[in-house]
Amino acid sequence: MNTWDLSDLYSGFDEKYQNDLKKLSQLFDDYVSFIRNKKGSDIDYIEGHLKYQEEVSGLARTLSSYPSLVMSTDVTNQDAPTYLAKLQQIFRKSIAEDVLFSRYLLEIDLDDLSSKSELIKKYQFILERDQEEAKHLLSEKEEIMYSKLRELSSGSWSRLQGLTTANLPVMYRGKEITLSEVRNLAYEHDPSVRKDAYEAELKAYEAIEDQVSLALSNIKREVIVINEFRGYESALSKTLFSSRMAKETLNAMIGAMMDYRPQFEKYLQAKAKYLGHENGLPFYDLFAPVGKLEKTYTYEEAQKIVKEGFYSYSKRLGDFATKAFENNWIDPFPKKGKRGGAFCSNQPQLKQSRIMSNFTGSLSDILTLAHELGHGYHGEVISNNDPLFWNYPMPLAETASIFCETIVNNHLLSMITDPNERLSVLENSLQGDTQVIIDILSRFIFETHLFEKSEGPVSKHQMKSMMLDAQKEAYQKGLDHEVLHPYMWLNKGHYYSAGLNFYNFPYAFGLLFGKGLYAQYLKNPESFLKSYDDLLSLTTKTSVEEVAKSMNIDVTKKDFWLDSLEQVNKDIKETIVLMSK
Repeated sequence: MNTWDLSDLYSGFDEKYQNDLKKLSQLFDDYVSFIRNKKGSDIDYIEGHLKYQEEVSGLARTLSSYPSLVMSTDVTNQDAPTYLAKLQQIFRKSIAEDVLFSRYLLEIDLDDLSSKSELIKKYQFILERDQEEAKHLLSEKEEIMYSKLRELSSGSWSRLQGLTTANLPVMYRGKEITLSEVRNLAYEHDPSVRKDAYEAELKAYEAIEDQVSLALSNIKREVIVINEFRGYESALSKTLFSSRMAKETLNAMIGAMMDYRPQFEKYLQAKAKYLGHENGLPFYDLFAPVGKLEKTYTYEEAQKIVKEGFYSYSKRLGDFATKAFENNWIDPFPKKGKRGGAFCSNQPQLKQSRIMSNFTGSLSDILTLAHELGHGYHGEVISNNDPLFWNYPMPLAETASIFCETIVNNHLLSMITDPNERLSVLENSLQGDTQVIIDILSRFIFETHLFEKSEGPVSKHQMKSMMLDAQKEAYQKGLDHEVLHPYMWLNKGHYYSAGLNFYNFPYAFGLLFGKGLYAQYLKNPESFLKSYDDLLSLTTKTSVEEVAKSMNIDVTKKDFWLDSLEQVNKDIKETIVLMSK
């Protein structure tokens, strides 16, 4: 129960793993030969490409996931990075051929061919996106060179951040603990514990700030250089394309979030007053529990609460959670060498998922479990899709997770009659909403400014200053401007991927889109159930805007986002009233 079971993937880097690795390598060799030696009609050529992609998809995911999962719970493992490097070598085999095929697509009339081929028609959306992306490709040799150099540059810088933070010793009250453990102390009931943990965390970062700031600066500079060569307007425009999301949608959402900052400011100021602070909330009390629900939950209790909440929504969702818990798909507890945070790794080729968390017994940890299981449920739904429809864009990735988190939170609220206990659950939910709306806004502002300055090196001092300015702009006077967190860029792994820039606004999209969907569910639960699973299935097959349209939602208009934010504002108003009593 203390670790996940990965045996359905592999039991180690054993004979089965080695044989599958050889099989994947041979598949790539066959694919390279097929693309290089075009035979038959255009339909034969494109169908052949798609069939190879289908076969590779599941095997590559299994082979890649295993070492990645091993490393996430043991960053000191020496074999996992070796095999990830071997996989990268295999994936690089077809770079030139991928460029060749993508450029070939530019000359093809897909509408005409899709009328003559069911396979092409089925995957036309993917092929059209490949056509668009082909406009930004470098030459075959340049793509190969960049792929190889990226491993040594941004890939290595990213691994440096992961290793240094996962292994960072933190001296807390004379005892050495991990970074994950000290950050989890932010949820403790004792105010002196929260304050001391915050100060210990900031002090620990001083030992690694030079190398991690260099890592972040070099990653962003690499992104700027490669995007210039590819002809993208900016890192944000590239992210929007990858997210299958229109700029109008992002602008509408960010605009609505900016408009609602004063509401969150009122909540934070009320919480500051409740906790005895005069100049806004100090950063170390952002996650301070309030009310009278002074309880630390066991993992067994957390499972029970999550399953009850899920079953209150639907049998399928409840059965999924039961299956995940009983089959040990979850690695729940923090330990030395384990990465911080939480994630879900969907394995649709196995009709399974694996979830990592750092459970310490807080109410927030329960909601994190619900959140990650929501990702897993999303994976279960899309596992019935065709293999090339197993991936969804970043904004829609948070839809099911936020929805499931809301289900469990509302389930908890429905069981509580005592006002002080209700305050605890309601305010804990608001903590999460504030993170996903206001803190995400600060991260978006920070990353925007970071890219603006990344034509050259950006120092640790500049990063700390930009982060403080971003927090002030997003939180306004809700936080005490003398007690902020200048290192929030250092501990967030999402900044450290050259291929996933601006991995912040998708969380806000997920929260607000999920809140809007939950409001629809409350109006008509019975009809919503089937439509919702259809929506989750659709997330892999079309744009963000088209997915929303399937539920009669226009995400390019600010009105939808304001309506969703008003759902949060209702909680803010009730929380302020409860805190003032």
